[in-house]
Amino acid sequence: MIVIPQIAGHFYKAPHTTQSEAPRAAALEQLATPANDSTSTAARAMDAKSLFGPDADPQLISDVRAAYGEVFADADFAQFAVLPNGETVLLARFRILPPRKGWVNYLRVAGLQAGGKGDSHRGYAITRPVGDRVYALPFGTMLGVWTGADDATIRARMSAGGFRIPRNAPLGKVDATNANESSGAASAARQPKSPLRIALIAFGLAVYTLIVVAYFFKGSAWSGTYRAKPGVAPVTASELANRLEAINQLDVPFQIERGLQPNEFFATWRYADAKWIDLARARGMKRTLRVRMVMDEASHKVRATDYAASYDWSAGRGGANLEWKAGMGLVLFQREHQRVFGLQLDEQGRFKPELSYAYTFNLDEMKAPLMEAVAHAGWDWRPTVWQGPKWLRWLTE
Repeated sequence: MIVIPQIAGHFYKAPHTTQSEAPRAAALEQLATPANDSTSTAARAMDAKSLFGPDADPQLISDVRAAYGEVFADADFAQFAVLPNGETVLLARFRILPPRKGWVNYLRVAGLQAGGKGDSHRGYAITRPVGDRVYALPFGTMLGVWTGADDATIRARMSAGGFRIPRNAPLGKVDATNANESSGAASAARQPKSPLRIALIAFGLAVYTLIVVAYFFKGSAWSGTYRAKPGVAPVTASELANRLEAINQLDVPFQIERGLQPNEFFATWRYADAKWIDLARARGMKRTLRVRMVMDEASHKVRATDYAASYDWSAGRGGANLEWKAGMGLVLFQREHQRVFGLQLDEQGRFKPELSYAYTFNLDEMKAPLMEAVAHAGWDWRPTVWQGPKWLRWLTE
């Protein structure tokens, strides 16, 4: 349920990432190839402007893979552009995805690890000792590093090269005028999603949600099912009801009660119910677990759903506190032991000689007799997270 959507998402993003990076990779490769005629020179100039901005000069772009030691050892290209206004841009393309190692190594070698803001998803921005700003961003198989006088300059330079700026990038906000001017190719590249694509995404999410819900309901029911004993003929619903109610005659800490419907029964265990006073406050707690059993004589199944509730209160000089929790579903196993200390109170509020109270609860001790009674009657014990209507049982069981 988790791994498959993750794999599908990565496969979905891979073609998009490759398609968006292909022109940039081709442009970097073109810039790394020495010019040999007027055609390649013109092509290099166009590639330089598409990556670094309209004022980029191919003559001021150099390969810096060897200048940073092992930082760009796994990089196919690492082009560094010096721009007329003092800005710089470094673009590197790595062989592995994502280039996290190269990104971290670059910050370490450049002495930019401490004092900045950001991460590998938002990018990392820092002010250098000389006073300008640096912004490093890994994306896909590429790493980009932009420097400028301020964050607005970096934003404008990235937009001029057609690079998407993360929404929560640690770069200062710009006003509306500068934002419009710096949107450039990035804004033009962000086209609204088509209605068909939105509909397909919504349909996929709906199908995935249905699969998860069905897997949860049906898997939970399957894992707790207790089949009827082989070779035992199913008894009638009235006979099974008599067998369940006969459990009340045994020395067990729970009680079988009839529900509002003829085929409905409840097994209730109040496995903690105490009141006491400690050194500072009066306290009380109550724990209750009920198993709702609905008999279906047509299919010879007993559908069981667990209901749990806890109630805790305390009151004293500092005020009062009240906690109440309730839940419904399927509990596969539960074992609990707790001891409380304090002067005990009975139901009438009178003190008892006990100074401590302990209880132990084991869910198997409650469910095992019920499941055995049902199985020996030739019926199936079918736990359900939620007892839905008949037309929805294909999903809940």
